[in-house]
Amino acid sequence: MKILVHTSSYIVGLLCWVLGSALTLFILGTMRDRARLIRDNDNERILNGIVTELRGHEDFGSAIESSPVLSERIAGFAIYGEDLSLQYRWGDAPDVFNEGIIGDQKTNKFNRYTIQNKKGDRVKFVLHHERPSPPFGGPMQTAPPRKNPNRAAQENFVNAFNILAAGNYIYIDITHPAYWRVQTLTEVLFPVCEAALLAAVFYIRRLYLRNREYRERIEAQKNLVVLGAAASTLAHEIKNPLLSIRLQTGILKKLLPDTGQEEVAIIDEEVERLSELTYRVNDYLREAQGNKAPLPVYPMIAETAQRLCGRNIVRKNVLGEAAVFMDPYRARSVFENVLRNALESGGDEAEVGVSITRNNGFISIEVFDRGKGISDADMKRVFDPFFTRKSAGTGIGLSISKRFVEAVDGSIVLERREGGGTVARINIPEWVSVPDHQAERGAG
Repeated sequence: MKILVHTSSYIVGLLCWVLGSALTLFILGTMRDRARLIRDNDNERILNGIVTELRGHEDFGSAIESSPVLSERIAGFAIYGEDLSLQYRWGDAPDVFNEGIIGDQKTNKFNRYTIQNKKGDRVKFVLHHERPSPPFGGPMQTAPPRKNPNRAAQENFVNAFNILAAGNYIYIDITHPAYWRVQTLTEVLFPVCEAALLAAVFYIRRLYLRNREYRERIEAQKNLVVLGAAASTLAHEIKNPLLSIRLQTGILKKLLPDTGQEEVAIIDEEVERLSELTYRVNDYLREAQGNKAPLPVYPMIAETAQRLCGRNIVRKNVLGEAAVFMDPYRARSVFENVLRNALESGGDEAEVGVSITRNNGFISIEVFDRGKGISDADMKRVFDPFFTRKSAGTGIGLSISKRFVEAVDGSIVLERREGGGTVARINIPEWVSVPDHQAERGAG
């Protein structure tokens, strides 16, 4: 089920990212199209402005320089003949027109080309026409007659207009800072928007999975409360029949001949197993923290190991009087459960050992064995209540240990031991006593 949820969340997140990317492309593409239309409209306005300013000026250069807008926007102006040679030039323009710059550029119906520079903020606006086709839609090879009291200005205008009409290519180098700002902005925004969108999708997916996990935990807690109440009642009710059974088996042992003693012993063994299970269930349902107090680590573990193993299996004590702040009964329950698992792991009991070290403010207790180890599938479930692979196990010891250790902000993990076996690592915050004079100072 979890695999299905994770996979489906990935698919939904990917679809959201694709849709968001499509929307981003549409918006940025619309911004580019708008900037392109404004650019092309500016090109036509600049061309019309040159022709308009030409009236009353000797040549194109003086017409451009007379207008602040044209002189600011135009970097170069040139006219080239049929042989691509230069007929007129003002500003930054090549000596010979290179038709290669047109390449596969698309032209509009008026034979206009807009060629973008790869660098900078300018575009080349090129008009192409083949005589006798006019550049502005009307047949003219010479300037139209016009009345002008200044005959020299009239002649200059006619000459300039004739050059314009006879040119095969009209070249204008125009600056478009606003257009290039939009181009640069969209190029930068696209990867930024994609990264932000992807981060948002993963963040929302993570929130969804965490909220789902929290809901599952809440449901599990609710079920645990109901189960706990039922289990507590059931454990209490089981104790009375078990006590009666023990009394009856004690009587039977005295009355039955030797041939029935083995069967009574089996009954006693099963009663003891049920009794232990009820005690462990009650242990699991108890308040996890209990009555916490400073607890020296080494003496407690050494005593527990001596009682269960018949010998002290703790490696050399290097911690002195190091202590943890934990309920003594719950601490003993934790170490008893872990040590019993190591002794029942299927390996040589002589290989079972314990080490105690300090680790960044924690007391780290490792219990290791050379048993059969734990499979990958079981490693994920070892702390689940009532999960066990032992024929006579209750499956609740590690669950109790985990609950008690985490109640004091500690942790417990099981890992494979190099060379075979298992290591149970318990980390509990070290308790540091406050000197009396500091305590008095704090109270004062």
